[in-house]
Amino acid sequence: ILDMVYVKGKKILSRKQQKQAKGARGNYAPQRNFEIAFKMFDLNGDGEVDMEEFEQVQSIIRSQTSMGMRHRDRSTTGNTLKTGFNSALTTYFFGADLKGKLTISHFLDFQRKLQHDILKLEFERHDPVEGRITERQFGSMLLAYSGVQSKKLTVMLKQLKKHFQDGEGLTFEEVESFFTFLKNINDVDTALSFYHMAGASLDKVTMQQVARTVAKVELSDHVCDVVFALFDCDGNGELSNKEFVAIMKQRLMRGLEKPKDMGFTRLMRAMWKCAQETAWDFTMPKQ
Repeated sequence: ILDMVYVKGKKILSRKQQKQAKGARGNYAPQRNFEIAFKMFDLNGDGEVDMEEFEQVQSIIRSQTSMGMRHRDRSTTGNTLKTGFNSALTTYFFGADLKGKLTISHFLDFQRKLQHDILKLEFERHDPVEGRITERQFGSMLLAYSGVQSKKLTVMLKQLKKHFQDGEGLTFEEVESFFTFLKNINDVDTALSFYHMAGASLDKVTMQQVARTVAKVELSDHVCDVVFALFDCDGNGELSNKEFVAIMKQRLMRGLEKPKDMGFTRLMRAMWKCAQETAWDFTMPKQ
């Protein structure tokens, strides 16, 4: 979807388009959300979705969600949505003739690639040096849309910068692993509740174990050091629900005014607008 973000190493997305992509990443929806969304689109229950089913459910989403109703006639992003649109997204799902079938495996592959590309785009916006961003830059990515008050946010980032004055930085692989962990924050919260009942606290070893068990990812020691330096406000080497999980849940819910406005819906809107404008800019002749 975002193959045209860079052409021969040159960035072709405007600041506005980058912000739209970043907003889509903000709703880093879990795989389960996409599985539920696919079942919603699969109206006849045959395990595949055709173009007609896809458009029917798109229309329902737009008419039933508060966000969709605002976007029905005119979008806050300047996009006008119409039934029957022939977009890069529908071509990707159903082929150029729009007669193909969308399977759950293709749909989840789309999710993985999209979230990878959007996160990579934001990582590159921090101008990594030798493939690494600073600990403070990683902290700003984590705290974006977290609901933390600006004054407290500034203090947290300053402390992080002071703590890692000569830090080694973080690679994209380390960043992606942690965001995959965050994508499963509700399951992480459930897992941690068992640790709490057993009398255990959330220390670095526990965080790595939960990430390995719940999200199937390995968190590096350095990533954990950065996260604890950022969220361990009382310096006891442990994270409380208030210090970490609650803030990350707030971040995951960013932009969702009501439960029925799924992160998936907002992600689709922002991604469609971004892809549409990027494709238009790419095909227009240079002046």
